Amino acid sequence: MALLLTAACQELPALPGQEPTAPIVTVPGTYQLARLTPGHRAHLELKGEKHVQCHDCHVIPDAGFASPGVTSCGSCHEAQLQQHHPLDAGVSLTCLTCHPFRSDVPSARFEQWSCMSCHDKAQGTPDAGGGGTTAISVHVRDCQSCHRPHEKPFTKAAECTTCHDVTLEHGAKGATLADKCMNCHEHHTAAVVASGKCVTCHTKPTMAAQARVSPDALFEKGHVGCGTCHTPHTFTAKAVKACTGCHAKQVVLAAKAHEACTTCHQPHQARSEPKTCESCHRKESLSVKHPPQKGTGQHCQGCHPPHPEAGATLALKNAVGCITCHDTPTFTAAVVHSAKSACVDCHVPHAGKPSLSGSCAGCHQQQLVAVKTNAGHAKCLTCHEGLPHGAPSAPKPCLSCHEKMTPPQKGHPGCATCHESHSAAALKVCVDCHVGPDKPALPGLHVILRHRECKTCHAPHLPQPGTGPAVCRTCHQKLPPKEHPTPPTQCVGCHLFTQPK
Repeated sequence: MALLLTAACQELPALPGQEPTAPIVTVPGTYQLARLTPGHRAHLELKGEKHVQCHDCHVIPDAGFASPGVTSCGSCHEAQLQQHHPLDAGVSLTCLTCHPFRSDVPSARFEQWSCMSCHDKAQGTPDAGGGGTTAISVHVRDCQSCHRPHEKPFTKAAECTTCHDVTLEHGAKGATLADKCMNCHEHHTAAVVASGKCVTCHTKPTMAAQARVSPDALFEKGHVGCGTCHTPHTFTAKAVKACTGCHAKQVVLAAKAHEACTTCHQPHQARSEPKTCESCHRKESLSVKHPPQKGTGQHCQGCHPPHPEAGATLALKNAVGCITCHDTPTFTAAVVHSAKSACVDCHVPHAGKPSLSGSCAGCHQQQLVAVKTNAGHAKCLTCHEGLPHGAPSAPKPCLSCHEKMTPPQKGHPGCATCHESHSAAALKVCVDCHVGPDKPALPGLHVILRHRECKTCHAPHLPQPGTGPAVCRTCHQKLPPKEHPTPPTQCVGCHLFTQPK
C-alpha cells in the first residue's frame, strides 16, 4: 500500500481553498518500518535550525525514494566522516554500517549504533540450544554508554564513574579508577564474572601472605566466591561480612574465649584446616595423655568438641561426659565406686589413666598412710576386689589370708574386734575388755600379781591355755617337794583360775 509523501515527510496538506505546499508523491509502504529506525527517528525529531526535511537527504524523482548514500551525510557530519571506528583491514566502512536507516526485517535491532551487527558473535557465548550466541555483558546492548566511536582512540571506554558512583579501595596505588575496575571487570563481561577473577591474583605465591587465598578456601554451598564475605569494591578487613551473618546458629565451645571465628579459622585457608588447639593451649596439650580422637587425630577434640550439637549438654566444664565414649556397664552403672563419686574425683582430665594408688589417695589418705606399716596390705586390690569401678563390695575376709590366726575364744567374733584393718595394729589389749571398774574381778589366781599380765599365759591367736602341768611349768619349773610329793597331773585341780560351778 502506498502512502502520501507529504505525510511521510511531515509536510501538511493545504487547508481547503488553499494551494498545496508541495506536490503529492506516493512512497513505498516500507517507510512505516524505516521511519522507526534510529537514523530516521533522530533526524525527523530535530527542531529549529537543525530541522530537516526528507528532501534534504533524499532526491525524489517520480516517486523514487532511493538511498542517498553517505555522500549527503558529509554535508552536516564532516568531522565524523574524518574520524570513526575502523573495521579490520579490507572491510569497507560507511556511516550506514553503524547507523541503521532502514530495516528489511521487523526483528532487526534498532539501537543507535549497530555495534552488535558485527560484535554479537565475537562477544557472545553459545546459547542453551546450541543455535547461536547470546551476549553476556550487561553493557553490550548499550555500547555508546562507554565507547566514543568518533573520538580518539576509538576503543577507549568512558570513565566508569560516568555511570557508577563507586568508592573503590582495591587495586594498584596510583592507577586510575577505570584501570582498577578493569583489573576485575574485563571488557564486555557480566559483572558477576568479576567474582571469579579474585583468585587469578590472590592464589599466586607472590601475593602477600595476608591476602593470599588457598584454592580450597572456596567451595560449593558455602564460600562460593570472595564476594560471599567481602563487600565488592571495599575489601578492607573492616568491611568483611561477619561470619555470624551465615553461621548465626553455630554453637561454639567456650564462646567467650572463642568469640571471634578467626581465633581458630583462617579465612583464606581451606575450611578443613582450622588452627590446632595446641597453637593456643600448648601447656595443656603437653600434659594430655588421653588417646587422640579417631578421624581427627586430635587429642583435645574428642572431649572438647569445637562446635557441639545445638542443645547438647556438656557434663563437664566445656567437655562432654566421660561416658560418651566409656559407655560400657562398668562405667555407666548407677553407682561407680561410691554413690557420690564422679570420674574427676579419681581421674585428672588431661592425665590419662591414673595409677590405682594415686586414685585412692584422693579420698583415702589416712588408710594409705596406715598400710605403709603393713607390707601385706600395701595393695588396695588385695582386700578390695573389683575396684576401682563398680559398686563397692565387702572386703575379703581376713582369714582368707590369715587362716592360722583363727581366734577360738568366745567373745572374739572377728579380727576387727582387736585389729585396725589397714595397719593390722592392735586397737585393744585384753584388759580393755576383761578388766575395768564396771567389770567383776578376774576369778581365782588371776589376782596374783605375776598372773595379771595376760600374755603370761594367754596368746591371742592360740586356744585357751591347757590345764596340765606343762603349761604351768613354763614358769613354775621346780615345785616344792613338801607340797608336791607326787608330780601333779592337773594343776587346776588345786589351783583355781575360774570360779567353781
